[in-house]
Amino acid sequence: MTDTSAALPLLTPKRAELLRDYVPFIAIALVILLFWAISGDRFMSMRNWTFIAQQTPVLMLLAFAQLMIVTTGSIDISIGSSLAFSSFLGALGMLWFGDAGLIVGIFAGGLVGMTNGLIISLLKIPSFVTTLAVLIIVRAVVIIVSDGTAIYITDDSVSGGTNISSVAAPWLLSMGKFPAIFILAAIVALFMWAFYEKTVFGQQLRAVGGNEKVLRLVGINVTTFKIKVFAAAGLMVGLAACVNLARAGAATPQAGLMIELDAIAAVALGGTPLTGGYGSVVKTIIGALTLTIVRNGLTIAGVPPSWSQVALGVLLIAAIAISLNRSKVDVVK
Repeated sequence: MTDTSAALPLLTPKRAELLRDYVPFIAIALVILLFWAISGDRFMSMRNWTFIAQQTPVLMLLAFAQLMIVTTGSIDISIGSSLAFSSFLGALGMLWFGDAGLIVGIFAGGLVGMTNGLIISLLKIPSFVTTLAVLIIVRAVVIIVSDGTAIYITDDSVSGGTNISSVAAPWLLSMGKFPAIFILAAIVALFMWAFYEKTVFGQQLRAVGGNEKVLRLVGINVTTFKIKVFAAAGLMVGLAACVNLARAGAATPQAGLMIELDAIAAVALGGTPLTGGYGSVVKTIIGALTLTIVRNGLTIAGVPPSWSQVALGVLLIAAIAISLNRSKVDVVK
């Protein structure tokens, strides 16, 4: 007779759940080992990791914005256009009001986010459709306002006799370099972790994504809450825009093209279900870092950009397939 105990599955539900929790950490470890084996010291050099540390913060901040929204069960695909809009208004604010005018860019992001929230909550239009429309509108507004030109951040004022718009802000350019940009990102990450994990607002984010009817029963105005969530996410996009302005040294109408997809991918790679109800700040950071490392590693390995996109897509599908808890998903649409 056969031993029935041998037929028991080695991967019990508890072990499967534990594996899903560690997928983002396993994925980034495997990615690092893979590119280390392929490219050796070129990938593991201090210079390359400094470059990665400069490239990750903008994506990480955008992923934080997306995390807040995805946790509630919604999605925002307008953040790329919002980034361009906020960057340009931040640079314009510095032209008009000096260094303090940079804050205009942050509030511009909050305005776009609040607009999304108002349309979704009051007009009951799905978040995907709303943010798709806002993506198109805001990008068009940036092109109209900028007239297709850029505003540059420089160490010194540009001499007269030129049509180039520039702002002399060496302190901002310094903020876009390592280690300042890394330290700023770490501070924001700590704030986001405390906000998301330790506040009532963070608990309500997960409650809305899990079952918003429960919040309504306890007397919370879900409509107002969703507007606040999108506004808060917009402010985070505005902050990311200012960091991107510091890193790139220019506000251009083309800034942030398609970056909303990277932000969604970073959240998904961090194990956050797009159906809402759950999320993790730490895993979202790992997701954003993994995405940056993969792009960087493929570039060093000499892989053409088009094939890099294929590799990123495969990685995303694999990570979601492993981390998805199918016992909690009744219908796939």
